[in-house]
Amino acid sequence: MELVILNREEKKKATRQNIINCAVELFSQQGYASTTVNQITEHAGVAKGTFFNYFDSKEEVLCDFQLVLATEELSKLRHHPGPIIPLVREFLMEMVRRLPTDRSLILALFQSTLTHQKLLELEKTKNDSFKQILADIITAAQARGEISPAMPAEIIVDLAVQTYDGVLLYWGKGLGDEKLANQMAFTFELFFKGISA
Repeated sequence: MELVILNREEKKKATRQNIINCAVELFSQQGYASTTVNQITEHAGVAKGTFFNYFDSKEEVLCDFQLVLATEELSKLRHHPGPIIPLVREFLMEMVRRLPTDRSLILALFQSTLTHQKLLELEKTKNDSFKQILADIITAAQARGEISPAMPAEIIVDLAVQTYDGVLLYWGKGLGDEKLANQMAFTFELFFKGISA
């Protein structure tokens, strides 16, 4: 019985990820505004009802894309013995590599979240989970002497999230380095220097 449940859960996870991947691909190819739920379901090879079993709208797909990925990837670092800064740096760069390199899609991500109250609440809930994991990692790094204890871990996490979002928004508006990865790397290099012990 466990095998069947596990396979069913794995299948659900794979279907959800397939929908997200196909949606992001279409958003990148033809623009967020031009992409419909019908196009996403057709590209993903799923029925429209299946789409709505996982998401309420294409806006939710866009919002969910980054936070779920970030939380899953960051969870892998939670019990790592250190040093943690190089791992968090690589985590950030991996997140950037997985983002679409279309500036307008990055702006659409912010716009959809800010204009839909339900998405704003969903992002806050998922963001809280992500931030708690990161705070645990920072606290452990502070205890090992890698990160300065001058600021509470929760403040460092808030500043890291604000910095990440700020770089995305700045880059999405066509400012800064042509490559998002470069912009993020430069910014977080300064950030990490500021929190290092």
